[in-house]
Amino acid sequence: MRALLFTSIYPSLREPTRGPYNHSVFRAVAARCEARVVSPQPFWTRLRRRPAELLRAPREAQTGIETTLPAFWSVPRATALHGPAMYASLLPYVSRLRREFPFDVILAAWAYPDAVAAAHLARDFRCPLVVKILGSDINELPRQPALRRQIRAGLERASYVVTVSAALRERVLALGIAPERVLVQHNGVDGEKFAIRDRREVRERLGIPEGRPCLCYIGRLGREKGIDVLVDAMGQLASDGRRDIDLHVVGGGEEGEALRAQTRALGLEAQIHFHGMRPHAEVPLWISACDVLCLPSRREGCPNVILEALASGRPVVASRVGGVPELLCDDEPATANGGLVPSEDPAALAQGLRAALERPWDAEALRASVEYLSWDAVGENYYRTLVAAVAEAQSAGGGAPTRQYTIGGAAVTPPGRGR
Repeated sequence: MRALLFTSIYPSLREPTRGPYNHSVFRAVAARCEARVVSPQPFWTRLRRRPAELLRAPREAQTGIETTLPAFWSVPRATALHGPAMYASLLPYVSRLRREFPFDVILAAWAYPDAVAAAHLARDFRCPLVVKILGSDINELPRQPALRRQIRAGLERASYVVTVSAALRERVLALGIAPERVLVQHNGVDGEKFAIRDRREVRERLGIPEGRPCLCYIGRLGREKGIDVLVDAMGQLASDGRRDIDLHVVGGGEEGEALRAQTRALGLEAQIHFHGMRPHAEVPLWISACDVLCLPSRREGCPNVILEALASGRPVVASRVGGVPELLCDDEPATANGGLVPSEDPAALAQGLRAALERPWDAEALRASVEYLSWDAVGENYYRTLVAAVAEAQSAGGGAPTRQYTIGGAAVTPPGRGR
């Protein structure tokens, strides 16, 4: 089988940390079949610094999969045009690619504009489409009526839609997509990279003082991530006499300056430390250095950082939003791996953080709660779904397709059907 892997959210030489979750899925799929990645990029990202790349598609292979990054042409702020424009811009290139690489199926990651453009391409080339839904592409984008219509049409064209949480599946079903075609597959975690480490040794390496309770937030500094709520929770803890707790914020984004100003206004500069964007290789160290990882989001899909923290033997306190409750358990002492709190509630978050810091945790038990989600196992499920989509397309002319297929001599069914 030959698979065309299609997404604008993918690592490149210039943006090596972009879309690591897509790379992990694609790499596992590519280990099981022939695969190429096409990662469309808006022309305005190249206009000033890389104009020579506007009329050609740079090729890269540093991710282990041959990848092309063609530009697509649209009107920057006219979001409703991006899906049709991406399709029209890429059609000549994908037509040439198909002569060189006659793909059997398209796997598109991100609902808009990526999956919408991929749906048009799949129609033109008469091949099945599988769409991967990640989070705000279905939580937020369909709120715009013009995008909602396009996203619904694109997902209706797909043989299967794979969501990274059950909560996101409900969002897809709300668009009217047939339930039997919407599958759930949580993200995976790299258990070798994110492993249990000696906290004291890691803190010494990062220059974090030993002996003080340490919280950590890792991710983009955007409003939907709720870091402002976390800063307010730190203020609550300080008011309760807990000025011995440090918070390390790793990441960058549009809310960075506002969060620093909020920290100064609360007099928490000695406790809240902003480290900005750090190399991806450092992320496992920052997780291992903390006592508790915090994710105070207003909205989420299936946050990889939760899986990474648990694989590292660290508990997580997070907002009860999106797919987070599918990853964290706090109601059974024997199986608890963190704490769940209401979003946008600094007092509840402060209480949850205090409880997590005071509780003894078994690092091995925390890791065991996510060990089944290796990227290899996740990739196998995506591969089986692609094979099922191809089998259904091939049998469509002979009546109703069966729901079981043979892969490697064994009968299998697509993962998650009916969940």
